[in-house]
Amino acid sequence: MNEDLIKVKDKYGEEMMHLCRRLFPTLLETPGLLFSLLESKFNYSKTLCKDIIENDLEDEFKNYIYGLTNIEIKEVVTDKTPSELLSLAGYQLFICETNEDIEKFKRYYADNERICTFSENRLNRCHVFFAVKNNVDDIRRESFTNPRREDEYGTSVISIQFTKGKLNTLSIKNRYNQTVNNPDATFSNNLDNIIPGLTYSFNKYYNLNINKNSSNGFTLTDYNYVRAHDGKYYKYNYKIGDIYYCPKNIIIDKFNVVRDYEATERYIVMDYFILDLQNKKISLYDKNKSDSFLDGLSNIDKISVVRSKETGNRILNIKSGDNNIIIELDKYNRIIHYTNKLIENIGDNFLYWNNTLTGIDAPNLTKVGSYFLERNNSLIEFNAPVRQFGSGFLSINSRKSEILSQINNRQVEVNSDEKTENYRYK
Repeated sequence: MNEDLIKVKDKYGEEMMHLCRRLFPTLLETPGLLFSLLESKFNYSKTLCKDIIENDLEDEFKNYIYGLTNIEIKEVVTDKTPSELLSLAGYQLFICETNEDIEKFKRYYADNERICTFSENRLNRCHVFFAVKNNVDDIRRESFTNPRREDEYGTSVISIQFTKGKLNTLSIKNRYNQTVNNPDATFSNNLDNIIPGLTYSFNKYYNLNINKNSSNGFTLTDYNYVRAHDGKYYKYNYKIGDIYYCPKNIIIDKFNVVRDYEATERYIVMDYFILDLQNKKISLYDKNKSDSFLDGLSNIDKISVVRSKETGNRILNIKSGDNNIIIELDKYNRIIHYTNKLIENIGDNFLYWNNTLTGIDAPNLTKVGSYFLERNNSLIEFNAPVRQFGSGFLSINSRKSEILSQINNRQVEVNSDEKTENYRYK
């Protein structure tokens, strides 16, 4: 596999590797180029690809990355059509307008070398052409014991594909598939390497926009990303004022990258709190804020961290005197469940900024202060016989009235053994 794709898979995940292979075959021709471009603009993240695809940002992302290269390709002007030029190069050109058109070329590929174009509806996102050598029937696979990408067999049938959209990224796909390196960039994805003028001709006769790069119009700041002073995008869990709390214990403070807590064996940045496992302390990063989540967590005797085999979430078991507090974190270190069997009173601003907590198990809790889970709309399980509330209780939670009704009617029954069973992870 291409070394750049191996690095992309390691740092950005397998989905990003496949996306890069599809969008940037030309850049993969230059060792180290693609990964260095990604690394310079995006903090390592296994969710980046998902965020790009789910928000329909593929074209903008593609244009942005290509625009960073400043690649200039000199065009050779010609009046000949692509078919005429390819005929001079010994090929016959075919345009595919239906899946049936594409299927006709399957016969030219060995069973273990068939390109994925045959197994998916490629026409939804690409213009697909095939160019077949005039003497294709005389070229035998078994004659090439040491395949090379641009050998006579590999280039005897090529699929020339252009992504749809404002920028038409080119991929020239080889007759070999897995056998040679970077088969999606045959002729280095330069049509003029087949015959001079072919790039210009395709642009002219098919109204394409090949090799005209632009980095304008791409941003992730609307999708829970912040661009720090180092020029990179960082995904964040919470934005509180001008402080961004990110996965992997990174904090962006006034657009400066704070890496003081990157020692994961010692620290966990959970929501907007800092858990110091070594000193057994939980504190707010922003000392100007207050949050009653810290109540009862000032004298910690022991902290253990285990990972759920079922969900992969981390479970914090915090021993404080006779109390055992259980906090569940999702894969982004966001607090999603809180169990505290002994707490009776919670003060103001309890998890004020949290928006991911789904459950509370506090069978002795009877009083909560103001602005309890003020920003949360995820809570669905509230096991506590609360009788007194401050203002701002679950202000935006869509189930607030239901939860209040259950509490007021004392319909909540708590079986402590049953409720804690879900947190007995091994």
